[in-house]
Amino acid sequence: MMDKKHKINTRAIVSILLFFFIIILFLTGIGIQILDEMIDPEILISRYLNHENQEPNFLVELQEIITAIHVIVGFIFCGLAIIHIIKNWKILKTYFKK
Repeated sequence: MMDKKHKINTRAIVSILLFFFIIILFLTGIGIQILDEMIDPEILISRYLNHENQEPNFLVELQEIITAIHVIVGFIFCGLAIIHIIKNWKILKTYFKK
């Protein structure tokens, strides 16, 4: 059995992870927008119309990777936000009562 000194503080871990994930979401969101402005719309149209035999475009590939990271981190962030609310429910109830 763990004593008080060695007990894992899940509230603190969840809060720290939420902080780091919001930074990642912010940066990847900006990256997606910047790359969207840099990519020629004709390239995207031709990729969707004829996705076979397309030469790789570095910016399009980079945007797809950043978008995937953004979506995955977003889902993890939502899960951690739910855990955060559950762990802090007593505190939140006192805030709403006031």
